[in-house]
Amino acid sequence: MPLLEPESLSHGHYECRSLDETLPVFTDLLASEVVRREDGAAVVRHPNTPWALVVHEGGPDAPVKPHANHYGFRVSEHTEIDAAAAYLQEHQAKYGLTLIDGPRGSHFAYSVYIDEPGGNTIEIEHYNPRAALHGRQIAARHWSEPLQEERFPGRGYVPQALSHGTMQCVDKETSNRFYTEVLGLEIVGGGNISTYIGAGDDPWYIVVLPATDGRTLLRPVNRYALRLAGRADVLSAHNALGRLTGRGVSHLGDVCEDGGEAWFVMSDLDANWWEVTSSPEANLLALG
Repeated sequence: MPLLEPESLSHGHYECRSLDETLPVFTDLLASEVVRREDGAAVVRHPNTPWALVVHEGGPDAPVKPHANHYGFRVSEHTEIDAAAAYLQEHQAKYGLTLIDGPRGSHFAYSVYIDEPGGNTIEIEHYNPRAALHGRQIAARHWSEPLQEERFPGRGYVPQALSHGTMQCVDKETSNRFYTEVLGLEIVGGGNISTYIGAGDDPWYIVVLPATDGRTLLRPVNRYALRLAGRADVLSAHNALGRLTGRGVSHLGDVCEDGGEAWFVMSDLDANWWEVTSSPEANLLALG
């Protein structure tokens, strides 16, 4: 049995410089909605999918994140990527996009990448569903009912889901054991280089890429959240992870509690940050 038994990979935390600059990228270019905003943070959710991003305003000195630490949105048709690239080029100045990279193909994906003004890369991708025949679980559609074009008109593309995030590791096999034996995540795909990890039936996944020399480490505000069944499970997880400090757990924060829910922040052997929480709702105040 793994040390943790997460019920879901419930949300991500994302650091930008200015909410006023970054949120229009999500609403106008990625078909997402701001469902809550307060105290220098906002919860962004795509209407087709239950997981969310908590976008934190870090101010003008918030660092640029590496390309290998990005989030991805998926469209349903290959041709939509070319349309997205054309639309993004036309509106680059309006949204303060500092880079538009692509379209380009990689394995079963065809993507265009944008660097938004908050210092983050976002991918818009089409993933060939035939990849499922090659054992790629992530190729399945991440939505039950497609978002119709009238909900997102005039762009030539419709983002259908927030499909994935990415992070880096130093040693693939060692990190994979930590994800499965400690964090309780599942290996849902991958190849010789990358690993895809997820939780239970959640279609959202994380692509883990090999770290390069000169890797830029992220701050705790950039992390993924694992939701456990309840407060008692979080407290038990904190005690168990404490015994792994220095042996896979590089940092373990204090437990915070509010309204019967509990959470804490930790970093793994690769200095990637995680939040372990009992709350079904994303916590805007938990900065780590």
